[in-house]
Amino acid sequence: MAATFESFKHRWPVTLQFPRAAGVPPHSRPFTWTLRVLCCAALGVTGYLALKALQSEDVAGCGSGAVFDCSFVLQSRWSKFLGLPVSVPAFVLYSIVMSALFLCRPAATRSLLRLAWGVVTVGAISAGLAALWFISLQLFAVGHLCIYCIAAHLCGLALCVAVLWKRPLGGRMTANLTGIAVLGVATLIGTQVFSAPPQTYKVEHYPNQASANGAAAASTPEALAQPQQNAQAQVIEPPSGIPDDDK
Repeated sequence: MAATFESFKHRWPVTLQFPRAAGVPPHSRPFTWTLRVLCCAALGVTGYLALKALQSEDVAGCGSGAVFDCSFVLQSRWSKFLGLPVSVPAFVLYSIVMSALFLCRPAATRSLLRLAWGVVTVGAISAGLAALWFISLQLFAVGHLCIYCIAAHLCGLALCVAVLWKRPLGGRMTANLTGIAVLGVATLIGTQVFSAPPQTYKVEHYPNQASANGAAAASTPEALAQPQQNAQAQVIEPPSGIPDDDK
């Protein structure tokens, strides 16, 4: 009996040690910082696309090629959500995820950690599912690719895979939050599919045929000699209104 008590007395401080944030497994700093870097990259790309879309300007470095045509992609019917460019809600989503990631610190309380990782989980899975949707649209519906959109979607897919791999809140909670993300992306898809496509315009520039013909005619030897003949005619012909001396 004494031996049993001594054994319990030796072991009980270890058995009563609980993690600081029970219910939220500890995660390494490289994992958290990897998510932050991916989110920062997606924020930069989506912010640039949102700014250019709101200003109705073309993006830089993506010409009108057979495969990569950013202007064609960004002006298609699938580039809008409730009248806004899809890059605007994407920028808002990544901003929320980034804010939550900066709350994921070892000194945070248990409730704050659970809330922050919950927001990160829903946002990352939503970004990954939306990335699959928009990449499929570019491949099969639009027929062109946008390098900026692909870069943002790859960041979203990487965030989704990392969160599903680590499962910061455990398997059961991650499954529940995945259902919320699926519902949100399904709302996005349904809104785009069943909404009336907005009017789109394509601006094409053609050379002015009259100007081209005029420039070509002006470059002929006859046209070049005509000003000289006119000048000579003006010199030889007497001014009007002055009487001729021969008369």
